[in-house]
Amino acid sequence: MKTKILYIVTVLLLTSSVNVLYAQKRTLALTDALEMAKQGNKTLQIQVLEEINAKEMTRETKGGLLPSISANAGYSHYFDRQVIFLPGSFAGTSKPVQDITVGGKNTYNAFVSLYQPVFAPTKYQLTKASKINEKIQNEKTADLKSRVALQVSTRYLDILMMNRQLGLLEQSLERNIKALQDSRSLLAQGRGLKSDTLRSFIAVANLKSSVSYLKNNIEVSGIGLKKLIGLEDVGEIELTDQLDFDVTTNSSAFYQVEEALQIAEVNRKDLNIQKLTIDLQQKRLKAAQAELLPQLALIGQYQMQAQDDEMKFSEYAWPRTSFLGLQLSVPIFNGNHTRSQINQAKIKTQQEEIRLNDLKDEVKTELATIISKWKEAISQLDIQKTTVKSAELNHQMIDNRFKNSLGSRLELTDAELALTQAKINYLNAVYNLRMLHVELQHALGLLSL
Repeated sequence: MKTKILYIVTVLLLTSSVNVLYAQKRTLALTDALEMAKQGNKTLQIQVLEEINAKEMTRETKGGLLPSISANAGYSHYFDRQVIFLPGSFAGTSKPVQDITVGGKNTYNAFVSLYQPVFAPTKYQLTKASKINEKIQNEKTADLKSRVALQVSTRYLDILMMNRQLGLLEQSLERNIKALQDSRSLLAQGRGLKSDTLRSFIAVANLKSSVSYLKNNIEVSGIGLKKLIGLEDVGEIELTDQLDFDVTTNSSAFYQVEEALQIAEVNRKDLNIQKLTIDLQQKRLKAAQAELLPQLALIGQYQMQAQDDEMKFSEYAWPRTSFLGLQLSVPIFNGNHTRSQINQAKIKTQQEEIRLNDLKDEVKTELATIISKWKEAISQLDIQKTTVKSAELNHQMIDNRFKNSLGSRLELTDAELALTQAKINYLNAVYNLRMLHVELQHALGLLSL
């Protein structure tokens, strides 16, 4: 009875463990990975916060054009009365200057002041600059989304490729293990050579090493993919997409270099960022030039004050003073500080214009390289298709010869390895096309989360 109970408990524990392991395995399509990266990528989260910060900076700069109102209040106790100096004739003495103590020992002062810029060209230009900076951060967020999408797609395709390679190598390993068993059997019967058995053993050992290496790479790449998309789950992920690629459908996405460059100039976020950076430097130049202009502001104040020796507030008189006026500030000379800032802004604007031209050249080179590689990849795919068919036919012929005792196991092993390598080369050709298609979408500015 105890044995039965122990058996049942063991089965239940094993079943629950299997269920836990199964629950930890998560299926993941490329579209799902891109959507998860949109919300979970840490670098993207930081950039989104930078975008929000830019909006707050714009609000701060706009505040410089709004009225500034402040209220102040103060109390002072004088141990000795305040002293003022008057001509002696005013004070009824013969001294040229006579000091007179005045005021109460307790003084109170409260006022509300107003400052409203009326003509402030520098602040106006800085406000425009902050708005452009906000647009730059928006474009940087979009550009980062495109780069994250490229990273996720690349990592996803890498894992797909390695999974397909792993499948081919495991199939080849099974066939080579069978070949090793046959070689050992023939050697034991005196019908085979020791060198054939040794060669089969080496082939099996090499394939086991390759399988182990691929499995480790798949695991490491899976960890990297989960980090990119912000997936906290420690369980295994299973990719559901296929590596297959429809060349006929996707060839329409490839253009001539000049046509592709026109599309990229409209959609590439880094180009837009560089153009906005030039606008930003121009606004900063205008802000520096505005420092040479006069500034006009509306100022006002309302003040209440009182003085007395006693703390009898009910008996205090609270005289009021108020005014409203204009304040004009005209820059005359500040040691050529402003002139130097203007020259620096002009130089930075020229630098950004050169960077824009250089970036356009880089984009054109990138597009030309991808389009050229695409044409070569199409040719390689056709070649590899033919090679796989030839390797399959050769393997079938050698296998028939071996079954009819007309060929050696060594010939069959070589044919099997050639077939495996041909299939791997075909997978590489398909993988290259998938990668080039993703890279082109990114280069055109059409890839995003």
